[in-house]
Amino acid sequence: MPEVPDDAEVEPWHGLYFRAWEALRFDRFYGALGGETPISYGAISRYADDHGITGDDFADFVHFVQALDAEWLQHLASKPKHRGAGA
Repeated sequence: MPEVPDDAEVEPWHGLYFRAWEALRFDRFYGALGGETPISYGAISRYADDHGITGDDFADFVHFVQALDAEWLQHLASKPKHRGAGA
């Protein structure tokens, strides 16, 4: 996103999910032509287990990490290189 919307606010609880995504962002399959798949459930689950995230907190954790990752993959897909228009 080139500019942060005026109404966007970073809350302290967001940090957990951003830190997790940063730790897991390369724990995915990369295709031969450069495509990226979502972070695997297994990788997210292992991270949660390592950090004591269980129960309802685990369900929320999976949801938010997958949402961040989906945004990342959408961002990549919007770039010319990833649409096949680049060199």
